[in-house]
Amino acid sequence: MKKDTKIYVIFSIKGTQPSSQTYSLHHPDEKVFTNEEILQEIKKLCTGVEFLGKTEPENLEYTIGNIQGQKEDLDGVLYFGHLPDELLSLNLPIIAVHPLWGRWQYPYNSYKEYKVLTACLPIIPDISAPVFKNRLKKISKGIKLIQSIAKIKGLRILIITDKPILGEYEPTELQVKKEGRQKYEEKYIKNLSEMGVKIIVRPQEEMVKRMKSADSKLSKEITKKWIEKAEGVKGTNEKEIEKSAKLYLAMKEMMKEYDANAITTEGYGIFMNYKDGPIPSQGLPSSQFCTDGIVATSETLVDSLITQQFGLFITKSTGFNGDYVIDEDNNIVFIGHCECPFNPYGDDRKVPYVIRNLPQYPVEEQEKGGACVQVNLPSNEVVTVAKFSVHDKKMSLFTGKTVSGDKLFPGFEDILCRTKLAIEVDAKKLLKRVDWQTFGVHRVAFFGNYRQEFKDLAKLLGFEVIEKDK
Repeated sequence: MKKDTKIYVIFSIKGTQPSSQTYSLHHPDEKVFTNEEILQEIKKLCTGVEFLGKTEPENLEYTIGNIQGQKEDLDGVLYFGHLPDELLSLNLPIIAVHPLWGRWQYPYNSYKEYKVLTACLPIIPDISAPVFKNRLKKISKGIKLIQSIAKIKGLRILIITDKPILGEYEPTELQVKKEGRQKYEEKYIKNLSEMGVKIIVRPQEEMVKRMKSADSKLSKEITKKWIEKAEGVKGTNEKEIEKSAKLYLAMKEMMKEYDANAITTEGYGIFMNYKDGPIPSQGLPSSQFCTDGIVATSETLVDSLITQQFGLFITKSTGFNGDYVIDEDNNIVFIGHCECPFNPYGDDRKVPYVIRNLPQYPVEEQEKGGACVQVNLPSNEVVTVAKFSVHDKKMSLFTGKTVSGDKLFPGFEDILCRTKLAIEVDAKKLLKRVDWQTFGVHRVAFFGNYRQEFKDLAKLLGFEVIEKDK
């Protein structure tokens, strides 16, 4: 993926305008920022960004021509002043900053129909240092979101499937109802390509062969590590866990060979019914990849993968992806799957997990299915739930607070998926606005309140944001 982000900086006015010069006549000891000083303050908060352009105003026609000539290499624009139509027409992500007290605001606006985030930065600093600092932080956050869009360019997704390109689980029949599977996938791949994302599709047979020839010594080491760090093992055994460890090595090897940054496999139902016998669960492999900061999504769920990849850039965590259920009577939504990162906060904090067999098998059948994971996610935490639709260029978004599922249903840990999250929300509102046709049956939960970051990201991408709980 792309490492360096290139932002073209444009100042539409000089830092010292007549208004600021007049101010200096009356307050000669008060600070008035120059354009160079403003840019330096922003640079301090942004790493891995190359700022192009000049701090002195240039001829607009020359600047637009310069940007057009570099457009393929540029990731976004930082503009101080009212955006000209010529710049908006280039369709680049833009952060538009009103230089307060450097010029009057008219006709600066919110630019609702464009890939534009707005901010306000006075050239005469606020009396409150924290307020001024927060203004700079807001600009830097926007730049970091442009960085995430830049990083997605060059993302190579390895899809392991014998099904159509996007696999078995999504798009659903409802999603392809209007145009058919082929046209849906064509549009989807086109939109992915516009984002700079490439997919590599390989058959399951290749993964199975690599799994069977995986290094036994290494797979035993991985198995031992997983067991030692777990709270326990239930309904499975070391032999089955090692099968999943060998699958992990096969997935890792294929990612290296095909120079992939992320991976998604069919998994679960498809794995159980594989033509040459069941493939062990990818629950533990996917959990390990995600813990290590590599997005590994089960069930060839590319929309979830893209959501997790952007979430990783924003939150430092791949998030928890799973099937989505709305319980309007309890005012709860549930998200459930058989894999989840062991560090859902995206830092060094780990949560307890139990290694288990797949829920399709009873406890006594310990020689089937490899091993998956029950991650015991914390309660009383704010989470942001998001899902991109690459096909429709939309994003679903809401927030809620996690609660204990054990207090809602008996044997909660054994209902369907091994890892589950119960989230307290306005469920009636969510059910009223749910859009299965656009977003499918899965959602991704990130620990923390990142609503604004995801909204801003969607705007810079040109995606429509649908806040389901608003």
